[in-house]
Amino acid sequence: MNENVTLAKWLNDEMNDKELKDFMALPEYATYSKIKEFSGQLTVPQADMDALYQNIARNRNKAHQPKVRKLNPWMPRVAAILVLALGITFFFYTTKTTTQIAEAGKMDTFLLPDNSEVVLNAGSEADYKEFNWDSNRKLQLNGEAYFKVAKGKTFDVVTPVGTITVVGTQFNVRARNGRLDVTCFEGKVKVTNGKETVFLTPGKTVAYENGTKLNLPDVKATKPGWLNHETYFGKVRLQEVISEMERQYNVTINLNAKAEKRFNGTIPMNNIDNALDQIILVYHLQAKKEGNIITLSAE
Repeated sequence: MNENVTLAKWLNDEMNDKELKDFMALPEYATYSKIKEFSGQLTVPQADMDALYQNIARNRNKAHQPKVRKLNPWMPRVAAILVLALGITFFFYTTKTTTQIAEAGKMDTFLLPDNSEVVLNAGSEADYKEFNWDSNRKLQLNGEAYFKVAKGKTFDVVTPVGTITVVGTQFNVRARNGRLDVTCFEGKVKVTNGKETVFLTPGKTVAYENGTKLNLPDVKATKPGWLNHETYFGKVRLQEVISEMERQYNVTINLNAKAEKRFNGTIPMNNIDNALDQIILVYHLQAKKEGNIITLSAE
């Protein structure tokens, strides 16, 4: 049976038991069912083909009336199926979200539709829509990323903690575990957190932790250190440092000690032994390695 006619008979519940059983056994049946589900609320006008040809016949010269070939009555239904399928395809395309992921121990670099460059740090994810980027310039970020915005272009970086609005600038955003850190390296950045809006110029940083604003020193570097495998931490809990090390080195680190003091400094992310040495020195800990698992405990 022709595939289009088969689809039409199924949509109109005109199959006998055997035809329905054979149709449901097709590998494409699951896809057809999804199309039918999404289109269940739509209706397609029924075409009265007999009336159409009768009207044509009456308006033709009877003396020279040609023989009219009646079209297959399934054609209107087949056309409706095709239009419906195209509509569903277009819907999914226009609402499709592009997702970029940097796995543990890796970085990922990609371009936005306006040629702005984004570098994702390890263990980070960014989502945006390519189709309507010009009218919906928003990128959802979970994790950390460095942005080099194309000259004259603007968009918003939306995080669970706040929104960053930029125009032709370079900046870094870290949004993890209820904390937001934003540093401007070039141009101007607007950061909105709750009811507060802060404008950053090159070298300036703003941070919020659970809604509380933190005062951090200015930055002299021209780009974030993690691009060169060095991560700066400004007044963070030790567990935050450990979590970042886990992402960068793709290891598991267990902390079996109390550490009330906040860490303020730079940790190397290309040599795990050097990184552990700094933690051990500051917090008076000892480290034990077992394969991919590291345990930190009090001396």
